[in-house]
Amino acid sequence: MKINEKTGLYENYGLWHVPFWQTRPFQVMFMTSLIIVVLLIVFYVIHRYIRYKNSKKRLPWDQALYELEQLDKNHKVSIEGGKEFYSAVSEIIKYYMAARFGYDVVGKTDSELVRYLEEKRMDEDIVLEIKHILHGSEVIKFANAQAIQEKISDDFNRSLALIEKTIPRK
Repeated sequence: MKINEKTGLYENYGLWHVPFWQTRPFQVMFMTSLIIVVLLIVFYVIHRYIRYKNSKKRLPWDQALYELEQLDKNHKVSIEGGKEFYSAVSEIIKYYMAARFGYDVVGKTDSELVRYLEEKRMDEDIVLEIKHILHGSEVIKFANAQAIQEKISDDFNRSLALIEKTIPRK
């Protein structure tokens, strides 16, 4: 090694360190990953937009029936999925009442929903059906009790019948 005459120090020309993020392979890998992530985000946004548009095209009763069928398809109409089933049915009924009749019930609790429908002088049979369905949900949702399969199946069928009953006839 040579000693620099001015400084008296060894010269270190051979020492050169390039950080890994400044290397060509890292930059190529980073750009590829970035492009993939951006494409995934774009595809996800497009997918959600299409689902949103398709859900808006459905009539309120078709949407409610579709969501109830999805519960059955996803095996939520069972003892194991009882809590999720009753939470979903409660939401489906509230959104259906809001879309079908224009009632402001989406943010209400189950008991507030029944009271609101009684105040609006909704058909007593419909209110009784809703009360019967939601009564079973209160025990399951808040007490975390296990419901028997017959009760869940009965409430599922009652929900379907409720929607069918309120479809406007030509």
